[in-house]
Amino acid sequence: MPCDEIGNDDSIARALGVGACTWIFGINKDKEPAEALKISDTVLIALLKGNNLDLKSMLEKDGLIKTNIKKEATYRINFCREETKKAIPKLIKKLPEGVVLDEERIENLTRVFPLQYLSMFEQFSKYKQ
Repeated sequence: MPCDEIGNDDSIARALGVGACTWIFGINKDKEPAEALKISDTVLIALLKGNNLDLKSMLEKDGLIKTNIKKEATYRINFCREETKKAIPKLIKKLPEGVVLDEERIENLTRVFPLQYLSMFEQFSKYKQ
């Protein structure tokens, strides 16, 4: 990545987009979600290391992802929106009784997927503190 041209924050956002979409593509290639996530984490770590990026630098002191990174990463993650829509039924194994995974619910879950993916990093950073 041209980190020296676009800056570290944008580079991290792009790497997060690749990581999230790699997870989705793995699920759609019939990997179990946990296995697909491990693969996507490996890709994300390789991108970060290869570009001398520190994932911790994306966080504010309160453990939340910087707003500019969150916006750009969300934009990037939405590049694989249609694939995400296909993966949602494979990600959502159990629903509360009476709740149906219809087209509207899949659309809503697809819309919030980028923020859910990013929140995993925020939760992990808070857990590590």
